[in-house]
Amino acid sequence: MDKITRVGPPEAIGVSDGLYSFAVRLNEPPAGHWIYAFKLATPVARDIDPERVVVDPQQGLLFTAEESMAVTWINHIDLWIASANKQVADDEAAEEKRRGQRDLLINQMNEKIKNLSPRRVSRLTTS
Repeated sequence: MDKITRVGPPEAIGVSDGLYSFAVRLNEPPAGHWIYAFKLATPVARDIDPERVVVDPQQGLLFTAEESMAVTWINHIDLWIASANKQVADDEAAEEKRRGQRDLLINQMNEKIKNLSPRRVSRLTTS
C-alpha cells in the first residue's frame, strides 16, 4: 500500500457555536487496515484523540476543534498519519516474512517427498 499523505493545507468547512469543522484531504482513500492503525495511534489527551477523527472516503479526515486548538489538532493528525503509515508498513513486512517462511517450509517438504511414488499393492488371491 502506498503511504497516505496529507494533500495541501487543512480546510475549515463549517463553524457552529465556536467549533470549527475541518477537512484534511488525503492523497487517496485509506484502506480499512490503515484506518484501524490511525484510530489506534497514541492520543494526546481525552480531547485530542484519533478516535474523534472521522475518515471520509471523499473528503479525507474530518474533525472539529475550537479555533485555539486547530493547529494542535492538525499537528497531531500529521503524527497519527505517520504512525498509521509505519504500522501498516510494519504489518505488511511481517506478513511478507510469514509468507516467505511458509513458502520455504512447503518447498522443503515437497523436496523431501518428491521421490515418493505410489506403491503398487499386490492383491492376494486365494485359490
